[in-house]
Amino acid sequence: MQRHTQLLNRCTNTLKSRLFTTSSLRLDSSDLTYETRAKEIESNSNLGIDTYYPRISSIRQKNSNGPVIRIPIFRQKFDQTDFTSFANNRIDKDFIIEGRILSIRKAGKGMYFFDLEQDNTRLQVMATNKLMEMDVDEFNQLHGWFKPGDYISCIGYASRTKTGELTLKANKSIELLTPCLLKMPNKLIDKGIINNNRVLNYLVNPDSKQPIIIKSKIIQCIRQFLLQRDFLEVQTPILSNEGTGANATPFKTKFKDADVQLRVAPELWLKKLVIGGFDKVFEIGNNFRNEGIDQTHNPEFTSCEFYQAYTSLDELMMMTEDLLKGIFKTFDVNSSTEAEFPKYEFLPTLEKVTGVPLGDLSFDGILKYYRRLDLQIPQDPNPTSLLNNLSEIFLESLSVSKHPNTPVFIYNQPEILSPLAKSTNINNIPVSSRFELFINGKEFVNAYEEENDPQQQFTKFKQQQANKVEFNDDEMLIPDWQYVQTMKLGLPPTGGWGIGIDRLAMFISGVERIDQVLPFGNLRDVLKQ
Repeated sequence: MQRHTQLLNRCTNTLKSRLFTTSSLRLDSSDLTYETRAKEIESNSNLGIDTYYPRISSIRQKNSNGPVIRIPIFRQKFDQTDFTSFANNRIDKDFIIEGRILSIRKAGKGMYFFDLEQDNTRLQVMATNKLMEMDVDEFNQLHGWFKPGDYISCIGYASRTKTGELTLKANKSIELLTPCLLKMPNKLIDKGIINNNRVLNYLVNPDSKQPIIIKSKIIQCIRQFLLQRDFLEVQTPILSNEGTGANATPFKTKFKDADVQLRVAPELWLKKLVIGGFDKVFEIGNNFRNEGIDQTHNPEFTSCEFYQAYTSLDELMMMTEDLLKGIFKTFDVNSSTEAEFPKYEFLPTLEKVTGVPLGDLSFDGILKYYRRLDLQIPQDPNPTSLLNNLSEIFLESLSVSKHPNTPVFIYNQPEILSPLAKSTNINNIPVSSRFELFINGKEFVNAYEEENDPQQQFTKFKQQQANKVEFNDDEMLIPDWQYVQTMKLGLPPTGGWGIGIDRLAMFISGVERIDQVLPFGNLRDVLKQ
């Protein structure tokens, strides 16, 4: 016991002023690897010595003669400063800078350059034994211990090197905040490793953070746009007894003895709020659909939906243009920001492009239309899938062939495609007061005037149930009978709107896959991390 106490005291005494500076506990820094350093840290931690993960307040208190400043603020403050106008080419004030070491360069016997990063901004720190008034050997023993990936605290003054680079010249020894125990590769290009370890990827490939940052800023833009128009942001249930609100397959789980589902869309909850007297509401959040994964689909995704009472389809189109043009301008996207977005009416455009009139919209009528166009009929067809396929081939493709990188409206879809939208008859064909917005063949926005007649909504829900049975289609909309009952209190004429934020982030950041705008990738990637 006495021997252990003596050893502990000896270890503690070496740490009185700062982290290990004697060779009795420190390996020769010239031979120090991440592995041996990690063993050193583990060994000393087992003795109850913990200077490797100090509280940041204790380090700042030690350097109390300098204010803490974040690197972006430091750069903003001094990037344009002409230090030659000051005595000794420096500002006579010390600052505390904290950050992660990106690289270390040794310049001579008593000098190190550290490239630090904080808040996605870099700064060079120069450490010399002369400024710190330290012996060269002691200086090297101390500062040679640091590795790229470490988080450190530095105190010094703002100046420039001979090459003119803005630099913090440290005049006290650098303090460790957190060590990096694993050596990181210089490059990371293997997609398998990237998908299985997003944290490592962000550290090695910092450019991969950009789509995530862009997505966050897009959300800020959308939120600000709606708040400026007096919308109320709300959070509706994610768990409920049925995942209603869209034609999609829900995830099912249990709450004690009750069957519950993750929401596929917040639509019906938001419309219930409109019925309850909230005339302008929106929600930004995640939805969950137990469906496939591809370049633009993930079972968990982020959307924004808003609902505004007393709003027409034309008004929804104008709001969409205003929002997207503002976002494109913010991010300097090379897209149409002045002219109106192109508009195509579903059925007239389909007949014009194909040169063949559609006739009736019954299941048999649509099958005949396929045969007249010599189109292959998909496996397990139903009216919804057949019409969606026609839209993809002949209408959505216009946003690629005629209007690349430009938002395109397709409106007045057949009623059967929009069971929650208000309907009207055009040339004796029931169509919905709805539009979808496409960019480069991908759907970004879905909006419509909401069905506010409870009897009509009841009938449309019944038709969805009948189609589900007749065509064995699991993606038919799940009816919400409680919503129909709530509608009897009165839903004013309401415009509803939804946008896929992940896809918008993909377009603006110029990436091809949805996993690139999801912090930890798609669901397959998440399950491996």
